[in-house]
Amino acid sequence: MDDLEFRRTLYADPNSTDEEVLKASQDDPKKQEFIQELKELDRKMCDASQVKVPKDLASKLILRQTMHNHQVTKKRHRFQLAMAASVAFIMGISFTLWQQVNLINMTEHAIAHVRAEGGYALDANENISIQQVNAKLASFGGQLSGEIGQIYYANFCDFDNVRSLHMVMQLNGQKVSVFVVPNNDNYDNKSQSNDKTYKSQTVDFNQASLVIVGEQDSDISMAKKTLSKSFKFST
Repeated sequence: MDDLEFRRTLYADPNSTDEEVLKASQDDPKKQEFIQELKELDRKMCDASQVKVPKDLASKLILRQTMHNHQVTKKRHRFQLAMAASVAFIMGISFTLWQQVNLINMTEHAIAHVRAEGGYALDANENISIQQVNAKLASFGGQLSGEIGQIYYANFCDFDNVRSLHMVMQLNGQKVSVFVVPNNDNYDNKSQSNDKTYKSQTVDFNQASLVIVGEQDSDISMAKKTLSKSFKFST
């Protein structure tokens, strides 16, 4: 066995009992020393690989994995909750905006109503008494009192498919149209409108809203103040 083959065999197995290896090293101290060095190195490597495993290692690994899974699940749930909250918030805002956009503008409708009548109610002069008005207001749970000027007209009407009371009266020296409309979630009872001829504002009560329509030069704010004091609605 040549020297190269000798070394290859021992590198592969330092504890080799091959007869040729033993024969080659029998009378060669250097080869015997080489064999001892490889055996010592092999022993150290074997000892280094013999790591003692703690008895509770399996339990610790399981616990660690469980805690990791819990943290991942917790983060996922937080993310899902945050996403759900965000979606709910966006939907809530969108629904609110949709409602606001789709609410019926009571003041615009009241002006259109006055225009559509072509002066029928505005030109009337029926000299209605407060008692007659209150008889009609009773169906809305309302009552009119105090210093009110002449009432020219008072009759039920269709206000966007809602039974309402349409009146024309003298307030603070000016003629205005007043609509008594039962509260409805589809109405924008905080609106105000105006065009070239008319302007309109609302007065919101607990059961109904008043919509006041006057000409452009009329003082709607004063009429609104007077009606706020003169009208009452039962709870």
